[in-house]
Parts: sequence; structure tokens; C-alpha cells
Amino acid sequence: MPLLRAFLLSCFAVLFLFACGAAAPPTAASRLPVYRAEDAALLDDSLSGHLFETAFVPGVAGDDPHFEDRVRAAQSIWVVKVATVSREGSVGSNRKYGVVFRPLETLVGPPPETLVSITVSAKDPSFHWLDRMSGGWVGTEVVLMVRNFQAGDASVLHFHGEPNSPALRARVAAIRAVTKASDRAAQAPKK
Repeated sequence: MPLLRAFLLSCFAVLFLFACGAAAPPTAASRLPVYRAEDAALLDDSLSGHLFETAFVPGVAGDDPHFEDRVRAAQSIWVVKVATVSREGSVGSNRKYGVVFRPLETLVGPPPETLVSITVSAKDPSFHWLDRMSGGWVGTEVVLMVRNFQAGDASVLHFHGEPNSPALRARVAAIRAVTKASDRAAQAPKK
């Protein structure tokens, strides 16, 4: 009996030591924000219909009610050029397009480290516009608004794309300038 008791006490001590051990260090992804419904309304993993000749979209690029908030929510805004478009899957919801962009210019935030890859799900309207364009979309320039979000222990890039035009780029610059000025005013010491 004393031997069994000693064994159980030693097992308890080992379990106690492991339970009180240091927590695992946080991963880089754990410092990222979680992708919530408000984020999904802005960086919606979608491409504007204004990017596609085959889409009927009224108005002009950037006139949607979320545009200013999209620009503010983006961690980076890049001008990119479509390098490749590849369709993946064959039936139902597993169909998607993989789009690879070559970076041209950084408008806001850190530049991309490599080529930028996105996935367009079959549930997104831009999937069908890509379907109609076939390979004709290669070479299109896109203003891509992006932010990394936490997905478990990994990070996921969420995005929204608009056509590259001088008017749209000027609007992005104006929105970011106002945001920057507001941030500076909020941080200024009060007298």
C-alpha cells in the first residue's frame, strides 16, 4: 500500500508541475484581430463588379457605401496586376478561383513580401464574372485592400478589390489623409 501511495503522489506531483508550467508563447497570429461580421462587411473577400466588363454594376468604382470604411480598415492597400487565374474544383461549393497578383505599388501600409494570392469562392458574385472572363482577366490592374486576421494559430488575408484608376487612388489618398490627421489630433496633448 505505501508503494501505491508513493506512486500516486509522484504522479500527482508531475501533473501539478505540468499544469503550473509556463504558458506557450503567443504566436504572431494570436496578436492579430479576429475576423468578425463588421470586418466581413468591409474586407469581404470580394472583387468589385467594376473590374469586369461582363458585370452590370451601376455607378462608378468606389461609390459603394462601405468604400471609406474599407479604406480605413485596410492594413495595406496595393496596386497589383493579375498574373494568373486558375479555376479549382469541379462541383458545388468546392469550386473556386485562385488569383495571383504581381505587386506594382504600395499606396498604404507595408508592401507585400511576395506575389499576392487570393481565393474567390463559388459563393461570391465575382466567381461568375471570372468564369465569363476566362483568361481575359490576366493583366488587369487592381487596387487591393487587405488585412491579416487570426484564424486559429495561423493568419488569413482578407481583401476587397477595386479597379485601378487615378480617381480611385486620389480618393484613397484623401481618405487616409483625413484619417491620419484625425489620429494626430486625437493623440495631441490637451492644453
